Amino acid sequence: MWIALAGGLAVIGVIVWSYRRRASQAEGAAPERSPRSWAARLDEDARVAFREGLRAYEDKVGPLSVGEEHGVLTVHDPPRLVSLRLLADRFAALGPDGLHDPEETVRELVAGCVATEQPGVLHLRRGWSPGPVDGMDRAAFTAAVREIVCPDGAEGVSGWTADEESGSLQVTVAGDEEGNTLLLDLARVLDGYAGLRAERPGMPAGALLRDVLFRMLAANDPGLTWTGPPAERHRAILLAADRHPAS
Repeated sequence: MWIALAGGLAVIGVIVWSYRRRASQAEGAAPERSPRSWAARLDEDARVAFREGLRAYEDKVGPLSVGEEHGVLTVHDPPRLVSLRLLADRFAALGPDGLHDPEETVRELVAGCVATEQPGVLHLRRGWSPGPVDGMDRAAFTAAVREIVCPDGAEGVSGWTADEESGSLQVTVAGDEEGNTLLLDLARVLDGYAGLRAERPGMPAGALLRDVLFRMLAANDPGLTWTGPPAERHRAILLAADRHPAS
């Protein structure tokens, strides 16, 4: 009896999975922007299951934003930036186990990133604000950081996005077949800036901020991470200080 029952449940599970897979395909998941994107790391079944898991997370746990262009998943509460490449690789590594219950699998993977900052995962600070530091508000500080890290026309930078509300900057650089995206926490940039300002009260704001940012990039300090392991060429693109003179 138990064997028959287990067999019946297995058949039902396959039917449900097949139905949900067809439904997901019928909804028309957005086409990949490039065959080199993070989603290309998954086969067709895994892509459908992974996206299903992300939708279920948003429905049952909290809002998410999937940034296809930069390969970044944004968790809004609490504020987190997560590499989609990292999640896709971990999902793929589970093999059939991930496909068995994609909703729970993706929930556990995202929950682990929400709980622990790690390479490919950046935790942002709620309510960050520059306050009175050099008279900059959030918008001005965000713009100042962006102008140093990825000024208009910067060679090797394929795209960027800044969010002054959450205090984040994402910069995608060339350098391998997928590209790589820097994730930067502006609150921790601000911490470094405020600390260095106390030591160098007469230093121009642009030069001071550049010093902080270049130290963080060169040392891969806390407050920044990448969607994939960074190569020296990735950092070199953003460390090209001479392309934008200090103010």
